Amino acid sequence: MSEGSNESRREFVGGVGRMAAAVTLGASLAPSTLSALPMRTSRNALPVDWDMSWLERVKAATDRAVFDWPTLGSPGDSMVLQIAARYLDGCAAVYGDQKYDARAVLNIRTQAVSAALTDAMWDRFSLGAETSTNDPHTKQPAVRNPFMYRAPELALGVVSPSLADLLGRGSIALVCDFALGHLARRLATKVKREQPDVHSELRAGLIPGSYLMPSGIFGLAKAQNAGCAYVRM
Repeated sequence: MSEGSNESRREFVGGVGRMAAAVTLGASLAPSTLSALPMRTSRNALPVDWDMSWLERVKAATDRAVFDWPTLGSPGDSMVLQIAARYLDGCAAVYGDQKYDARAVLNIRTQAVSAALTDAMWDRFSLGAETSTNDPHTKQPAVRNPFMYRAPELALGVVSPSLADLLGRGSIALVCDFALGHLARRLATKVKREQPDVHSELRAGLIPGSYLMPSGIFGLAKAQNAGCAYVRM
């Protein structure tokens, strides 16, 4: 794991700790006092129109599950993608020719947000080097999103599904904007640009079929509210 990733992890854990402390404090304060406290959000937060249309696709499905994806893992042997594909395969095996609509939701958050960025973003910001992720084909730091491509066979006849495979089967990718902001801050320092500019560029560089959410926790909760079974990795 890169030094930048460790820093992001410390910032993220620190933020969770501060939220927990705020909840404890809030329980002991009068409503009039609480109304005077400043609202805290992630630094350099930018306005965005949140697209929640994916919820209708989830609610319309006969079968639905959300797969949490907090760490990148190996693009050549991604357990998140394998388990999500196994779920869809299971639905196909059970229903056969019957009419059904199975939906897998991939909740991409924390240190995994790079998996939701296009090849152009991986190349422009050297995300392979930033995240210590090698392309399974070249064995070098990835200059394209390696999760979008099928990796070489793990063993004879054993192929790990790609993110593109899952999206092609109707899966939905939710992306944590809170984590994307942390990534933007690290990248902005390296490329000597303003964090909000980099954040906006990353937002515009999400893979097709993905939906930006205020946070991964929010996306996960909304998916469960819509009836998704929660699969924790």
